[in-house]
Amino acid sequence: MDAIELLAFVPLSLLFLWRFQDLWLLFRELSHPTGRQEFQGIYPTMPRYLPTASALLILGTLSNAPLNAQATSDLRSSKPAEASSTGAPAKATLPQPYDPLLDLPPLPRNKVSLMGGTIATLDEVQNHLVVQPFGGKQKLRLNFDMRTRIYNDGKSAVARDLKAGQRVYIDTMLNGGKVFAKSIWIQSLAGTGDARGQVIGYDSERKILSLRDEVSAQPIDFRIAADAVIHRTIGTGSVADLTPGSLVSLSFGPQQGRSGLVREVNLLAQPGTVFTFFGRITFLDLSRRTVAISNQSDNKSYDLSLESIPPGTLQNLREGGMAGFSAVFDGSRYVAQKIEFVQTGGTTNQK
Repeated sequence: MDAIELLAFVPLSLLFLWRFQDLWLLFRELSHPTGRQEFQGIYPTMPRYLPTASALLILGTLSNAPLNAQATSDLRSSKPAEASSTGAPAKATLPQPYDPLLDLPPLPRNKVSLMGGTIATLDEVQNHLVVQPFGGKQKLRLNFDMRTRIYNDGKSAVARDLKAGQRVYIDTMLNGGKVFAKSIWIQSLAGTGDARGQVIGYDSERKILSLRDEVSAQPIDFRIAADAVIHRTIGTGSVADLTPGSLVSLSFGPQQGRSGLVREVNLLAQPGTVFTFFGRITFLDLSRRTVAISNQSDNKSYDLSLESIPPGTLQNLREGGMAGFSAVFDGSRYVAQKIEFVQTGGTTNQK
């Protein structure tokens, strides 16, 4: 009982004791036979007992109020007690982050690596793609699913926007022992940079050069600037030298429509051009008449066809040996015409 209840209880208790005699007289008159003779004999005595009855009613109400409040408090506190009867605190039920029966589990927090390349093949049924990395020869197979985030030129995209031949950048990670594509960025427009490949054709009216990039399976169009410079092996050339089958490297700048604006073209080879290679033989397959040589002049490796070399001459080729080749570019490959073998002591033997 708090201070307010005590202040109300004490005076009412004193009032009850003071008026208890009147209350006793009321009950005695009602219960005694002589007091119930007629109603008019009892009625005049009722008004003087009304203050006592009202005071007792108020006293009873105030006395029961603390008990009712305590009972309500006990009832409310009994529910948590039942929930924690096992000794463990009651926990709120939180929604599951995913449905284990319908949804895929969250991706693990593994290390993420960024790679760039061109989509070589795409399997939308098995949800995997094969990417040819930029500057690399070995292709990489990647898995993807609905957890993979896909962006097309910075905007959110979906899996059906992926196409073979697209240039992409991918956040890769290990998931279940397999390489998984966490995020894929599609580059559908040509940007600023360099390209190298073989000329498919040139549209002089629109000034559009179609190029098969060395890492792409699809043609890429570039717009040739009016002041573009065409460099040949000796001197300066023109757009007329951009014949189909020619090997070129180019530098392109800001975009115009969907084509990069080319400012400079280096004409590396044209069909019928003769090239000289000299270096160490790194690979030899006589059954296919193919040899690979590490050219010392540019530190690059070239595959040469040996179809025009007599069989007797091929018997002198050895992997790891030094040799020089004179080859003609026919638009798709280098065909060796002559071989110079380097003997012990640095002497050469021409075949």
